[in-house]
Amino acid sequence: MSALLNTVLDVAEAKAGALPMDRVAVDLSDVVTQLVHLYLPAMADKHHEVKTDLRSGVVVEADLGLINRTMSNLLENELVHLPPGCQIDVRLRSCQGYAELVIEDNGPGFPPEIGSRAFERFVKGKHSPGNGLGLAFVDAVAQAHGGTVKISARPGGGATVMLSLPVNETAAA
Repeated sequence: MSALLNTVLDVAEAKAGALPMDRVAVDLSDVVTQLVHLYLPAMADKHHEVKTDLRSGVVVEADLGLINRTMSNLLENELVHLPPGCQIDVRLRSCQGYAELVIEDNGPGFPPEIGSRAFERFVKGKHSPGNGLGLAFVDAVAQAHGGTVKISARPGGGATVMLSLPVNETAAA
C-alpha cells in the first residue's frame, strides 16, 4: 500500500512540475543493459526471447533513481502482460537530440479499451493484475525530464513503447 501511495504521489508531483530530482549525466545504455540483465532470468522463465540493440554513449541529464524505476516499469510490463514465448526487442539510439528507447514485442498488444488513455492514472486492461500506475509514472517521469513516451500497435501484431528523452550533448561528446 505504501508503494502504491508513493507512486500516486510521484505521478501527481511530476504532473505538477514539482517532482524532486537530482539530475546527473546518465548513460542510458548502461542503465538499460543492467536492467535487462536483471530481468533476463524471469523472462527466460516465461520463455521470452529478449534481443537488444543498444548504442553506447547515449547520455541524458536525469535523475538516476527515476530513470531506473521508469525502465523497470517498462520491462515489468513486458514480463507481466505477455503470454509465454514472446519476443521482446529493446533498442536504444540517439536521434535529432533525443535518446530513443524502443521496446517492441510480438504479444497481443494493448487492449482496445486502453487506447489513448494508457498514460492516465488507474487506467488498465480488464485482465491486468496491476494498479494502472506504471505507464502513468513512465509518462510523468518522461515529461519531468523534457521527454515523451508513446505507445502504438506493432505492424504484424504486438506493441511498441517509445521513450524519448533529451540527450546531454556535452556529456555524450
